[in-house]
Amino acid sequence: MAYPCVKRNVFSLLLLLVLLSITPLSSSLSPSDKVTKDLLYYLCTQPNIDSSFCIPWLNSDPTTFTLDVQGLLDLVFQKTQLLGYKSLAAIKGSVRTMPGSTLKIPFETCVKDYESAIKSIEEAQGFVTSKAYPLASQGAAKAFISISVCEAQFEGRADVPDYVVKLNVFFKRMCNIDRVFSNALTS
Repeated sequence: MAYPCVKRNVFSLLLLLVLLSITPLSSSLSPSDKVTKDLLYYLCTQPNIDSSFCIPWLNSDPTTFTLDVQGLLDLVFQKTQLLGYKSLAAIKGSVRTMPGSTLKIPFETCVKDYESAIKSIEEAQGFVTSKAYPLASQGAAKAFISISVCEAQFEGRADVPDYVVKLNVFFKRMCNIDRVFSNALTS
């Protein structure tokens, strides 16, 4: 089992996320600020965000530039939750189609990790609505950690389907965006 590796990776991630969560962005953003291309670029180029993912992801949504920052934060959490549900369905489907496979247990663990991540994102959405941005950021960090645990189940294995790796990477990127955007409204 990969448990010592999982613990080591989770503890490393926890330390990193604690350090990142106590250093919010220094900005004077207001929840009512209108989202512009410049503001989106500013947010998407913050540390720990993959700007080559963030900018096209949000530019491609026609509603992005009709929102204020509060609405944008709501949007990114909704999109993260939606990907979480799609990923969970795909992974559950894989569990059903691989009886006897050596990947069955890691996939079953990932189902639990995605369920936990989705719950964290849903709770964080409530914090966004109530403008408790530090708690929303913490919820996104918890979801990130859950998916990192899922990812660790497959570490060092050559037989992991590509779609699992991609889903985990995209979900983690989105969690980072959720976290950093929430922190932008904290300062």
